[in-house]
Amino acid sequence: MSRNGPGADWQSAAAYSDLLCCDRRYFAWEWLRRNPVYRSQWLKRAQLPRSKLRATGLLDWVDPALAAPLARPIWDGDTDPAVLTGYPATPLAMGSIAKNQFDIRTVASLASVAIGSGEHWLISDGHWAIRLDLYDGTLLGGPLLIEHRMTGLNAARPKLAALRRLIVLTQKGNLPSSMQPRERRAAQWIVELRVADALLAGATQQEMARRLYRSALPPSGWRLESAAYRSRIQRLVRKARFLLAEPLAGPWFDG
Repeated sequence: MSRNGPGADWQSAAAYSDLLCCDRRYFAWEWLRRNPVYRSQWLKRAQLPRSKLRATGLLDWVDPALAAPLARPIWDGDTDPAVLTGYPATPLAMGSIAKNQFDIRTVASLASVAIGSGEHWLISDGHWAIRLDLYDGTLLGGPLLIEHRMTGLNAARPKLAALRRLIVLTQKGNLPSSMQPRERRAAQWIVELRVADALLAGATQQEMARRLYRSALPPSGWRLESAAYRSRIQRLVRKARFLLAEPLAGPWFDG
């Protein structure tokens, strides 16, 4: 952890290794916790109106010192299209009601909740995340038969994927590796985070390039012989600065 902020030690690839197995929603958190506005708001959160929290995409404040996989950010349904929307269901002719009920105690070690206009549940091990918003009912009183509501074709796709994960998790007690998201761009996103942390630490672009690309760079001639890497670092710096200022502007909630 950096002494000057929440970022990791940008010179150590190992400091970012946990992110290789993280859902993109945790990359969103990694950028938000580095954002100077959010960090400032966290310090005076008790005096801020709820509108400031809503603007972050979160349902509750999370300490920016907490990195993935320790952090448990609960993103709201307007930010995250994969959030499941549930209501207590009328049993009707459901066969075995108990068989269809959801008992939060079966995943208690993975569950956290924010209480507001309903219960906003996060089920996560810090790498993957399943979100469920429950309205007009509670999961705190025991098993509940839930009616899941989805509207539209394209909007239903991320919710269906989340619902499949929830079903398998409750049936098996764990989420199989085949159902845990593997972000194919994770390595690139980590490089961008490392560059952001290098910026926060005051590193020069040449220092970034020599640490990130090591033996690929000649020992001298940074401006001429390393022009390709200099251009690459400049692009990374521009991207990092943009995401530090606009942390939710990445592809974090596209799938």
